[in-house]
Amino acid sequence: MIDSLLGLQDKVVVVTGAAQGMGRAIALMFARAGADAVIVDLQDDKAQEVAAEVQALGRNALAVRADVRNAYDVQRMVAATLERFGRLDVGVNNAGGLGGQSMQPVVEASSEFWDSVMALNLRSTFLCSQAFARAMIDGGAGGAIVSIASISGLRASVRLAPYGAAKAGIMHLTQTLAMELAPHGIRVNCVAPASIDTPDVLAMMTPERRAAAGKSIPIGRTGRPDDVAGLVMMLASDLAGYVTGQTLLADGGLSCTTARPSATGE
Repeated sequence: MIDSLLGLQDKVVVVTGAAQGMGRAIALMFARAGADAVIVDLQDDKAQEVAAEVQALGRNALAVRADVRNAYDVQRMVAATLERFGRLDVGVNNAGGLGGQSMQPVVEASSEFWDSVMALNLRSTFLCSQAFARAMIDGGAGGAIVSIASISGLRASVRLAPYGAAKAGIMHLTQTLAMELAPHGIRVNCVAPASIDTPDVLAMMTPERRAAAGKSIPIGRTGRPDDVAGLVMMLASDLAGYVTGQTLLADGGLSCTTARPSATGE
């Protein structure tokens, strides 16, 4: 009954940045719903491990090493998907973050900081969405694209200006793509999480900082990867068949309150 409501049985989903954290959780969530998954990441060994986890759930999986900032790699990623599965039904733009860059205030930030973070977040989302859409249009069966933004794109992002700007850009791009792709039966939506307990985030946060963040959230805790994965899956499913161009917050109610820890982490 649940499988029929979701409409994801035997669909093919491509998830970028899927070797760990939210991407891994998203891929496994889709597999539990009956979809096959393409695990895309630069960390090939970890991508292969996630692909094995998908297969252990009884679904087919393909691990693809690709740099989603590179147009050639993105085209190769989609070509590999179509060669293996013959279709592409859902594209999830999850790759993002700081890419190893340190937080920098605007007056001290290097142009490399700006360019690197924008490329990893906004450029990759543009390139992958374009490639997903072309494959879905050629396939003639429609589809769904879901991108991961952040509440940092909705408010000031102290010492993270390019990250906040990129995530705001993803939200705007989502609306434009939704308008342009609607005639092809392709829905485009976005999820904007607050702090999620991914390996990269946990590595940057002290236990004290994480505890303070949890106290500032009405639900009383920071987010988990599955909190985002469930929302992404819902937006890609038939349950959201009349939803496009939207950004849904996964923030535990944080946006409803002014109680939050220092944005600088000090």
